[in-house]
Parts: sequence; structure tokens; C-alpha cells
Amino acid sequence: MNLVTLRTERSITSIRLNRPESLNAMSEAMARDFAAAVKRAAREKSKVLVLEAAGAAFSAGGDLAFIEANMTRPKAALAPLMKRFYASFLSIRELPQVTIAKVHGTAVGAGLCLALACDLRVVVEDAKLGFNFVRLGLNPGMAAWPLARAAFGDARARELLFTGRLFSGRDMHAWGGACASAATARELDGVCAGLAGRVASGSAESLRVLKAETLLAGELSPWLAHEAKGQAETFKGPDLVEGVAAIRERRAPRFIS
Repeated sequence: MNLVTLRTERSITSIRLNRPESLNAMSEAMARDFAAAVKRAAREKSKVLVLEAAGAAFSAGGDLAFIEANMTRPKAALAPLMKRFYASFLSIRELPQVTIAKVHGTAVGAGLCLALACDLRVVVEDAKLGFNFVRLGLNPGMAAWPLARAAFGDARARELLFTGRLFSGRDMHAWGGACASAATARELDGVCAGLAGRVASGSAESLRVLKAETLLAGELSPWLAHEAKGQAETFKGPDLVEGVAAIRERRAPRFIS
């Protein structure tokens, strides 16, 4: 089964995360499939790309088995590995198309960052969202800080990252992190299609030039290097052991440090 699928209809391309049985948790295999799908999408003549997901969740973030495997890997290998992992998913920012994240359910951690890496977002009001890194005992990754700050502003981004609390799609829209919201998942298709159609009705040349300008204003490379180094440290710490155990046991973490 392809973990990421792609299709194009007229002027709109769609990339779909397709690991519903794992809530579209982001694994190394999915990262490879995602990067390949982005490369194919870049060759399409579409004006808009919609990022969507199969199943009940948009993405539960980093795959737990991947995180556990990293806890046993040599520390020196972790920073370059995580930079490659981030880059595979964040390559969506380099597409010439205007990108829209269609968030129909849970999006946490790296999954939320992936949605924020898109140009625009449409989110259902009851979606569960959050940056859960500190609740896991892991340094934030996937350009969490610059993406959160761009979406929510400095003060709100700090609060959400430092607490790791969950918030709703309704909150996200109120704070400016989503350009549109849908009351229910049933309404989401229509709201997203309407937004995609309005963008696609614009000049293809103007859209591509404008997209290139927005990329110049949001360079992420320095952040990725810092995050990868920080995650290499926290992958070897006791807090991550407790954080992973808490998720496995479906309880709140009890950090010693």
C-alpha cells in the first residue's frame, strides 16, 4: 500500500496521507513516499495543491516506533537523520503551487507542523490540535517554533509550545492559524473546494511568482539544524522514556526532571 497518494484533477492536485490505521503517524517510509509525491506534484501544471489525509485523523505526529528506534540509535547519527526526516515533509513548502492543508481531525506534533507548512489551512471546528513535544519529553521538531510563530504570533506560539496543551480547530481559526473553518467534517470538502477554486481562478504566472516571494520570507534551514541537535540530545534522555511509556499506557507522564 502506498503511504502517500497523489492525483490531479484540472487545476488542483491532491496529496493524501494514507496510513489511516496508524492515524497517519509519520514514519521513515512515509517520509520517503511523501518526498517522492512532492517531486511528482512539482511537475504537474496545477495551480493549487490540497494536502489531505485518510481515516479519522490528519496526523498523530511522529510514529512511536520511529521514536523508540531513535532512542537506541547512536547519538551522532540522530541529528542528520532527523534533518532528512524534516526535509522530506517540509519539501511541500518548495512546491510552486499554492498549498492548502485540509485538516479533518487530530493533528498534533509534527502532524500539526505539516499542516502549518502549507500556505493555507481549512480546519474542522472540533479537530484536536497541539504541539505535544514537551508532554513527550522531546525537543520540538519539524520547524515547530517558526511555523507556530508565523501562524499564531509570538506570545500564543510560546504558550502553545511551552504547555503542549491541546486546542480545537475553532481556536485555531479564532487565532488566525486557519484561513477558513468548517463546523463539521461533512462541510469540510465544500469549504476546502471553494477556497481551492478561488485560488485556482487567479493567474497561474502571478500565483507562482507570489509563492516564490513567500518562500524567501520564511527560510527554515537554520531552525532545522538547531532542532535536530536538540532532538539528538532528548532522544537519549530519561524524560523521553517516560513520555513514550505514558503514551503506551494511556496516562499522563510523570517526569522526574
